Amino acid sequence: MPIFRHSLTTSIATLGLLIAGCADSSNDAGSQSAATDDSSVSETTASTDAGSTESGNGSTGIAKTATPAPTFYKPITLGGGGSSSTASGSSSGGTAAAEAESGPPPTPDEVMAGLKPIATVLVGEWTSILKNASVNEANNWLWDVKSDPAKPAIVLQIPNGQFFTQARITYAPRKSQFLMTTTDAEKTQRHFVGTFEEPPKDVPSDDGKSVERTFKLAFTEQDSDDSSEKFRYVIAQQNNNRYLMEVYRARGSAALRLRDVAGTQRNGVSFAKADDDYGDRTCVISGGLGTSTVTYNGKSYYVCCSGCKAAFEDDPETWIAKFEAKKNEKK
Repeated sequence: MPIFRHSLTTSIATLGLLIAGCADSSNDAGSQSAATDDSSVSETTASTDAGSTESGNGSTGIAKTATPAPTFYKPITLGGGGSSSTASGSSSGGTAAAEAESGPPPTPDEVMAGLKPIATVLVGEWTSILKNASVNEANNWLWDVKSDPAKPAIVLQIPNGQFFTQARITYAPRKSQFLMTTTDAEKTQRHFVGTFEEPPKDVPSDDGKSVERTFKLAFTEQDSDDSSEKFRYVIAQQNNNRYLMEVYRARGSAALRLRDVAGTQRNGVSFAKADDDYGDRTCVISGGLGTSTVTYNGKSYYVCCSGCKAAFEDDPETWIAKFEAKKNEKK
């Protein structure tokens, strides 16, 4: 019996040691597992925090593709012996005006081609009468190919304008949109996107000897230096020698309302034609109807406005080469 009791006691003690050993091993494994989990959480958190910080700095993280804004340009500054008018302003416009064009940037010729349907009839000197303001305003439309050669424009100058003193209109071929920037007497700039409400159309004149061009082009404000009021302009070309400009204005959150209408009459008579073929009187710069001449190396060339005159006198050889190349293409 004593031997049996001793064996039983020894077995129980051994079993206790085995159970205790298993428990210790389980605890060690649990500790290791917990340590591993904590390490993973720490690494994940650190990685997430680092990603958030870098993303905030714009270096990593999910990239958001921002849509670039259209580019608006400085008011025209003419030189080279032509008429001169200068206005200050930022070369870049609002940030919400319209989506940037996709693909390669348009060529200057593409931009000018988009502007020609309206420039053909608008370029020249006009006089407008504002119905509500009861004032007369001198209007001068001209080409601007100097301020930014890559982005030609037509410019409207109104020295004592009630709503703006200058408007610069260029064209975005990929979007089929006009981009206009106006500048007022206080140098406040407003940025607009324009589309046709009625596309250009040529109809025979009353005497049947020429054609009259009509269109309706509406400009809606997108961004401006002054957010307290908003404008909308509509140019309604009635014939070659008359157009209306409707002026809409909204203050604060109010709806746009018709503020005034400028009845605008050409000073003189337009001889523009729909086929844009003016023979020897073709403007060496714009291809429009030449109204005055410039001379280089003893040879005379026609220009249609003071803007084209200034561009020619600034770089005559380049413009003559382009002009001659276009003439050869037509042969």
